[in-house]
Amino acid sequence: MTREHLRTFWESMRTSFWFVPSLMIGLAALLAWGARLVDRRVAEGGELPLVYRAAPDTARDLVATLLTSMMTMTSLIFSITMVVLSLASSQFGPRLIRIFMASKRTQFVLGCFVMTIVYCLLLSAMLGAATGSDALPLPSVTLAVALVALSVCLLGLFQHVLARSIMSETVVRRVGGELDALIRDFEPLLGPPDETPERLLPERFAEESFRFGPGKGGYIRAIAFGRLVEVAREADCLVGLDFRAGDFVVEDGKGIGLMPPHRSDRLCAEVRATIVIGAHRTPVQDVEFSIRHLVEVALRAMSPSLNDPYTAIAVIDQLSATLSLLLNRELPPGVFRDAEGVVRVICPRPTHASVIGAAFDQIRQNGAEKPVIVIHLLEAIERIAPHARLAAQLDRLGEQVELILGEAPRDRLQEADFGVILRRAEAARSALRDRRLALNNGPAPGGERT
Repeated sequence: MTREHLRTFWESMRTSFWFVPSLMIGLAALLAWGARLVDRRVAEGGELPLVYRAAPDTARDLVATLLTSMMTMTSLIFSITMVVLSLASSQFGPRLIRIFMASKRTQFVLGCFVMTIVYCLLLSAMLGAATGSDALPLPSVTLAVALVALSVCLLGLFQHVLARSIMSETVVRRVGGELDALIRDFEPLLGPPDETPERLLPERFAEESFRFGPGKGGYIRAIAFGRLVEVAREADCLVGLDFRAGDFVVEDGKGIGLMPPHRSDRLCAEVRATIVIGAHRTPVQDVEFSIRHLVEVALRAMSPSLNDPYTAIAVIDQLSATLSLLLNRELPPGVFRDAEGVVRVICPRPTHASVIGAAFDQIRQNGAEKPVIVIHLLEAIERIAPHARLAAQLDRLGEQVELILGEAPRDRLQEADFGVILRRAEAARSALRDRRLALNNGPAPGGERT
């Protein structure tokens, strides 16, 4: 199993409600077994302070009462969680549910409740075999009381966390934080890219290569490029991909090409095994994944049903911070070589221009008639401009300024509002000009191949 397979598997685990509770259920079994061993040792040693003492029958009744109360509280917790998820889905979109499910605090609280139930259930069964009327110290029952008390405390914390989690600013910050963490793993941008994947493909590659596709349809979640390079080197061929992480493919399509045209079933199977496909996209290798989540939040906020421009503004602010970081980082490459320097794998790569378009295009198109959105888009570009390091980045930002102005319906806006828009646009143009001048006069790279 490749590193990419493990990363996508871990992504599925960390965004699930069952993984952490399952681990804590196993911990509950160990705690019950260990607590009963301690009970037997303590029974031989006499009294202990702060340890519950009772006859086995009384202890069973107490544990049964604790078990009943915990099951009631846990059903309440799960009901509250489902209500919050329903509200979040309708307000922010169903794809944002993974952000709520990935919350470690939510997973821990749910795990504690389930762990306490399982512990009390197992302890009740273990106490069922005990007999006698003498009061004995029972640390196992003391632990059950402590777990229930902890769960009661966590109930208040859980309600606080859920209430904050559906605030739009919290959602935007969490999605943006996930995206920023992915971007910080990229290498610093030292200059324009040296290789354009499309230019390195042999002539007539599409016509002369052997074409085949993935073994099943779905979204490309990740591609194990290291393993794919090894496979291509062993077969002494070039692998050309028409897709990248985040794209949708159909079963047995023609998105993979081999040159020279190998028709080995084994080679095709090895190439397919390096491609991780699933029912939905993941942020493992898809830099536009979280950007589109943020854009979706903004689009829903601007819809007539919600009409919440301040959430859209929060998204624009977060996108400006994210793009300021991204423009200083190298995007994932599209050309992969073996140890001898021979090109073995070529696939499309995202560009800074495509990422800027993914961040601004839909918000610009849907918010063109809202002056507050237009103004904040122009202010965002003004904030981003000083962080650009390539001329192509400045060109794309400049295109966005002109598109924003071109789509603003001047005839349907107040003259004062349009005057503000013009002033913000000129401020954005000025910031772009100043940055271009600084790039031309300084040591920073001055161009990007497109």
